[in-house]
Amino acid sequence: MVGRYWWAIVQRLDRPGRRWLLVVPGSVWVSSMYRAACLVYWRNGAWIHHYRGAKIPHAELGRAAPPAVFTRHARDEALYAYTPDHGDVVIDVGAGVGAETLLFSRFVGASGRVVSIEAHPRTYGRLVDLCNANGLANVTPLQVAAGESDGTVTISDLRNHLRNTTVTDGPDGIEVPARRLETVASSLDITHIDLLKMNIEGAEVSALRGLGPLLAKTHHVCIACHDFLADEGGAETLRTKAAVRELLVRHGFDVRTRDDAPDPWTRDCVYGTNSRAA
Repeated sequence: MVGRYWWAIVQRLDRPGRRWLLVVPGSVWVSSMYRAACLVYWRNGAWIHHYRGAKIPHAELGRAAPPAVFTRHARDEALYAYTPDHGDVVIDVGAGVGAETLLFSRFVGASGRVVSIEAHPRTYGRLVDLCNANGLANVTPLQVAAGESDGTVTISDLRNHLRNTTVTDGPDGIEVPARRLETVASSLDITHIDLLKMNIEGAEVSALRGLGPLLAKTHHVCIACHDFLADEGGAETLRTKAAVRELLVRHGFDVRTRDDAPDPWTRDCVYGTNSRAA
């Protein structure tokens, strides 16, 4: 009952000229909900959730969890097999709103580099907001889709950014630029990759092929596949785990999966280490 009453207040006040009224009660509410001190305020078209050591922008008040939450998630998934170190080069393909980007930036330090790639323009905007709010000088955000060739592709335009994927037709898609990861790396003078993290809803094989010779100079990969979505009735194009594994093995990676993990999305992650990478 209290939650419903609170959300009615938020909906009434979350508009131009009234948002300042939500700063104090919103800060108290978010701090209590996540059990982490948080100051919330509206800036540049988003609610900034200012936790200790990090600022997380979000379009909706209270929807940005504290860094500790996505740190636990990242360590259980993207960082399960390898944690970046100072000076590392990380390419984050399908960076979303930047949850892992914030962590990668801190791990690699001033001497390292993070390239965060997000195809959807609205989600990319939130990624840029996060980089700007936290002063992530070692992060290069790019609004492109990673693919097998340079050009353009059509992606879905779903409200849930985690489910957007490449589509071949349909009136609701949007056209975005596509680049080979080899092209991206060359334009940024990147000659090796310490960690490649990828979560792009079925386009994994094409993106890996787009690395070209750079795949041989990639040390560690974490590829999130989505066979579980195909199992739930989604498109068969989401079923990429076997193909990703085969491609990595063919290129000299030691590959492992976590078939005993409790969550289907974790079971569909493919981890690879290339001990022969230069």
